This record gives sequence, C-alpha cells and structure tokens, in this order.
Amino acid sequence: MRALSSILWNSLTRRGLASASAVLLAVLAVQALTKRGSEWQDVYVRAGLQWWSRQDIYGAGSAYLYPPFQAMMAAPFGAVPEWLSRLCWFAMSALSMIVMVTLAWLLAQGPPLKTASSMQRREWFAFALGLICSFSYILNAFAHQQTDVMIGALLIGGVWYFAAGRDVAGGALIGVAAACKATPLLWCPYLLWHKRWTAAFVVGTVALVVNFAPDFVPPPDGGFRIVQWFSRYVQPTQQIDATLGTWGSAIEYNQSLSGTVQRLINTRLDLTGPEPQIAARPVVPSQTLKLIVYAMFLSLIAISIFAAMRARRIVQDAGELPRPVVIEYSIVFTLMLLMSPMSSRAHFGILILPAFCLARVAVATRDLMIWTIIGSVAVLTMFINKDLVGSFAHDVFLWLGATTFSTGLLWFGCIYVLWRNPRLQDVVVQE
Repeated sequence: MRALSSILWNSLTRRGLASASAVLLAVLAVQALTKRGSEWQDVYVRAGLQWWSRQDIYGAGSAYLYPPFQAMMAAPFGAVPEWLSRLCWFAMSALSMIVMVTLAWLLAQGPPLKTASSMQRREWFAFALGLICSFSYILNAFAHQQTDVMIGALLIGGVWYFAAGRDVAGGALIGVAAACKATPLLWCPYLLWHKRWTAAFVVGTVALVVNFAPDFVPPPDGGFRIVQWFSRYVQPTQQIDATLGTWGSAIEYNQSLSGTVQRLINTRLDLTGPEPQIAARPVVPSQTLKLIVYAMFLSLIAISIFAAMRARRIVQDAGELPRPVVIEYSIVFTLMLLMSPMSSRAHFGILILPAFCLARVAVATRDLMIWTIIGSVAVLTMFINKDLVGSFAHDVFLWLGATTFSTGLLWFGCIYVLWRNPRLQDVVVQE
C-alpha cells in the first residue's frame, strides 16, 4: 500500500508540475500580447529607437532611467511589428524564468527537477515554500513587461558559475547584469574580499565596456551616455541634501531600505478615503536621515562579513544542505536590494535563491527560528499580492514596506544559518 501511494504521489506531482508550468506560460503569453500598456515597448524599445536616431535617450519626459546598454539592446525590436517584439520579449523572459528557478533550486542543493518523479515530499514542500516567498516578484516583472527576469537569470547564472569555480564566465554574466542596472556592482567588493581578483575585474570591466558600446552611435551633444546617465540620475539623487529614496518613481514603489525609511519617517498614510493616500510629513532632515541609513548599510555589511568569516572557520560538509558559500551569495542578493537607491518589486525576483536555501534548511532541520523566518516571509509576500488582499490592503502594506521587511528577514535568516552552521547530523529524516 505504501509503495502504491508513493507511485501515485510521484505520478501526480510530475504531471501536476508539467501542467501548472504549461498553464502559467500560456497565461503569461496571452498577457504579454494583449496588455494595453507595455513598459518593454514604451520604455526600452522607445529608448532604443531614440538611440538609433541619435536623440537624447535621457531627455525631458523620458521614462528610461537606466544605463545606455539596455537601450542599444532593445533597438532592433523597434524594427519589427509590436506583436512580434512583445512575443520575443516574452520568449526571452520565459526562458530566463526557467533558468532562475532551475539554477536557484540546484544552488540550494535541491534534487534536479528533471527527477521530479522521485523527489521526496519534503523537497516538494520546500520547493513550494520557496516559490511562495519569491515568485510573485517574478510575476510582477511579467505583468509590467520589465527586463528584471532576464537580469535575474544573468545574476543567478553568474553565481552558478562562481559556485563551480568558473570566475570568468560568472563575472561576465554578472557584469552584463551590472551594465543593465548598476546595483550588481556590489559583487566587485565581495569578490575582492575573497581575493577572487579575476572575477571582480571581469565584472567591473564588462559592466563598463558594454555601456560604452552604445556610443558608436554618438549622442546629439557628444560625450558619453554612461556619463550622462550618472550625472543626470545618480549624482543628483545621491547628494547628501537630496531627499532619501528619490529615483524617478513614486516613493511607495521604492522598496529599498532608503525608500521604506523615508516613507515611514517623513510621510504619513491617510486611510480616511476610499484609497490610502500618502502625504508628506517632514520629521527628520534629509541629511540626518541619510546618515542614519548609511550607518544601517555599514551595520548590515559588517554583520554579514562577521557571520561569513565565522562560518568559514569551521570546515564541514554541508551534506544535503545549501553550501555556506551559496548562503553568502544569497546575502549579497539581499544587500543589493536593500542598499539600492531604488528597488521596485520587479527587482526582487532574485530572492528566489535565499528563499529556496532557507526553505530547504527549514524542512531538513526543523529549526524553529528558520521556520519562523520563512513563514513570516511567506505571509508578508501574500499581503502585498493585490489579487489576494485587495487594492486597499495592498497599498497599505506597500507603504509599510512589506517587501523591504521580507528581504530583511531573508537576510537575517541567512546570517542565522551561517552563524548556527547546521551540519549533516542536524538533518531530520521525515519520510
């Protein structure tokens, strides 16, 4: 009877995974082709056409706020019908999503998904729990037709190569991701700290070189577009007297630590109307608040370094648990999002790596602290799903920074795992 039950379970889970994947891809494909507004078309492809025609891609009214590399890459899609451009975007994003999920699961030491029919039930539970904590952010990127899923695949592919000791390949992928959105440059100091000189050099060099490539079509006023991007967007928003969390978007959509601290301290939420309204409420001057947030950044970095150093002093075989170096990679991902000047929800899909890691540790060790952390993240993630809680509650939790707190919890969970240093003998057989 037990063998028959196991065969039935394996058959249902294998077919269920294939069916759910097919349905999801079909729904996303229809959405990609029929959605009225498309950030892919209105932001990236439009900027690509402006780049090709030697217009100023950062001119007045432009919604393109990124380094110039992505504009150049999107330019060819302006020469084809919009439906074909959207279809190509969907195909690239769908493939990237598969790469993100598959490699993140393998980095977390999960059994290969191609052997899904023989996966233990606890592994299925860990897989589902990790998706609950992170997958809505990937779907958010699909809903807005952003490029973050493709960037996420580059990042997770890069750390996959780092974990395998292939520094050049890993550095090249993360360098391209940094060329798209500069926050992945945080990998340079991390790699330098571990004396992986080649990887750090490749990340920085690729990020810089590919952003000079668009200048083979010169901008209208000369100079370099990457310098224009820095002087128009980065430098003004990061000055000490600039408002914290400012970056070409409404403050509630900035779920970085800067955006959330700014909202919670210097704005208030009016709940008396049919929809929550955000109003300015200056309490702490910008200069003081920035110094506080920068001190928080330094504390996060210092604690992360200390936990990693402590874990590396103990030589061990993690067995079926995620390797300590992968936990470190997960920490870097969380710090990228927390320390960025601007982190919208579409950026947070890379949390799939720490989510899978903590979910697998939780089901393997039954550690109460890790269960509390991963369970809290799952609940918070559901609270910011508009389809589940409604627009009013969604807006409230968005203002409160539920995504920021979820990321902070995942960071703390990774620190806890490195500090506690679970061993193979901590694993509990649950089958």
